[in-house]
Amino acid sequence: MKHWTTALALCAGLASAAQAQEATLYSQANGWTVTQLRENGQVVACEAMLITGPEQGLFYRYDTANSVIGFSGPASAASPFPIDVDMWFDDGVKAYQSYIMQPIADHNGYEWRGLVMTNDEPWGELDQFQNAATLHVGYDTGHGVAQFAFPLNGSNRAVADTIACAQPAPQPAVVQAAPQVIYGSCKLIVHGQVYVDMAAGCPIWLANDGSGNFWINTDRTAYLGPYFAEIAPDGTGQASGWWNAEPGATHAQAPLGDGFRMGNGGCWSNATATVCAAR
Repeated sequence: MKHWTTALALCAGLASAAQAQEATLYSQANGWTVTQLRENGQVVACEAMLITGPEQGLFYRYDTANSVIGFSGPASAASPFPIDVDMWFDDGVKAYQSYIMQPIADHNGYEWRGLVMTNDEPWGELDQFQNAATLHVGYDTGHGVAQFAFPLNGSNRAVADTIACAQPAPQPAVVQAAPQVIYGSCKLIVHGQVYVDMAAGCPIWLANDGSGNFWINTDRTAYLGPYFAEIAPDGTGQASGWWNAEPGATHAQAPLGDGFRMGNGGCWSNATATVCAAR
């Protein structure tokens, strides 16, 4: 129900603001086009699109409240009502999930079928959209079930550009470094069981964006350890955590919970897990 009501509010807002919005090209890369939307001189949202064929493509929208992952396929927007869409990534058809997806209009008035996600919580679907190779969807066209696969080439940069596009202009004094990978010691303990324990040579991915976010046992590019984890500080001295939970799983989708606090030796711990990283 949350997805439904949020998406209805988003659709209504898009319709009422359509006349007042000014659209400006923000970036183009890997076939994706990112557009910035302004109202009265203020950025209200940004949208990314990738056209993959006639009536086919991918869509991503970001504003301060919500993110939308969307797609277009034959008859995908034929119904003005929500429809059930099966979605999975790469070869994980057995792990597909069914979502209620709304028709979402972009700044041109074209309607995509979209999954609306609030920005106040992490979404595994968005992580997969950024890092997987292929997105698959299946839905009822009214004349039978259609299935389509969309390549996600360049989706990571498209999402990053879209989010950056929607942010307030940075202050001149703020300089952010690029993400960095260092090598050191790392450890992952979940429910008392040790899954990672490396005294040296463990790749530690640092966001370097001021958030303090880091990942252990992966460089997020060429290497994913059998188990890896993410820690995301919230700015209050606490953090949330996630891990991949299964050896070989390529996304940190399993939550380790909130309430992590920094202890000795670069270790963050809560009642569920301990994640350590040190140079």
